[in-house]
Amino acid sequence: MTTGEQTPMSTTPLVMSAPALVPHRSPLSAAEVRAVIDATADAGFAGLSIWTEHHDWAVADGMSSDDYVAYHRDRGLTIPAAEVLLDWADAADAGISDATVHALDVAALAGARYVIATLIEPSTAPLSAAAASLALLCDRAAERGLAVSVEFLPFARLATIADVARLIEHADRDNLGLVLDAWHWFRQPGGPDLATLCDFPADRIHVLQLNDAPAERPDDVMVETMTGRLLPGAGDVDLPELLSALDELGAAPVVACEVFSSALGALGPAENARRQFAAAERVLEHHHEGRRDA
Repeated sequence: MTTGEQTPMSTTPLVMSAPALVPHRSPLSAAEVRAVIDATADAGFAGLSIWTEHHDWAVADGMSSDDYVAYHRDRGLTIPAAEVLLDWADAADAGISDATVHALDVAALAGARYVIATLIEPSTAPLSAAAASLALLCDRAAERGLAVSVEFLPFARLATIADVARLIEHADRDNLGLVLDAWHWFRQPGGPDLATLCDFPADRIHVLQLNDAPAERPDDVMVETMTGRLLPGAGDVDLPELLSALDELGAAPVVACEVFSSALGALGPAENARRQFAAAERVLEHHHEGRRDA
C-alpha cells in the first residue's frame, strides 16, 4: 500500500454518528428518529452517518422510506455512510444474507457513499475464507454504487488495524477501505499502530470516528466502548498525532463524532449532539491552527 497526496482534512465537513445519540440498538419510534435527525442538524453537523435499523424502525412506525431520506435532506443533512453489516463472514459459502442485502439497499436509497462492516463474533475461519466473503460483499455493494468500509474492534476478531489491512489486501476490491475509530485505535492490542496506518493509500481511509478515552485500560472494554467513551479532547488519545498522520497521507475521510456515553445519553439527543459537535470542532480547529502555524 502506498501513500497519497497531501490534502488537509479541513475541507471535510463534520457529521454525526446516529447510534451515539440514542440507547444502542433500542427500537425507536418515527418521532424519535426525527429527533435524532433534528438534534444533528440543530447542533451544526453537515451530515448523519445512519444506522440502517433506524430506517427500519421508523418505517415500521408509519414513516415511508422516501420520507425518511427526505427528512434528512429537508434538515440540510447529507448521509455519507450507513452501518452496520455484521453477518457477512460466511457469505462465500452461504451467500449474502437477506438482512445484509436489505441494509445495502437502505444505504443505497439514502445516497450513502460508504457502508460500514465489521465482525464481532470470534471465528477460526482462515483469512482466505473471510476475504472471499468480503470480496463478495464488495461486489454486491458495487452493484448499488457503494464502497465497503471495514472497522476493527479491539475485543473482536478484527482487533487491529493490521488485521483489517491484511483482510483488505486479500479481498482485493477497489471499493474497499477502512473505518478508523479513535477509541478502537487507542484500545487495539498493542496500542496505536502508525506504521500500518501510514502504509494505507489515502483513498482507502473512508471514515474517521472521533471520540476519546482515558489512559488507564478498564477491566471491561466492552462496557467502556458502549457507555464510557469521552468527548474528543477530553481524554488521552493522541488525536493531534492521528490527525497529522492522516493529513500527511493526504486522506480526506468522512469525519464523524461517535461518543457512546451513558452520561451524555442522559442529556437527550439535542444536548448530546451539541456537546459532541463543540468538542470535535475544538479539536479540529486546534489541529488546523497548529498546521497553519507550523
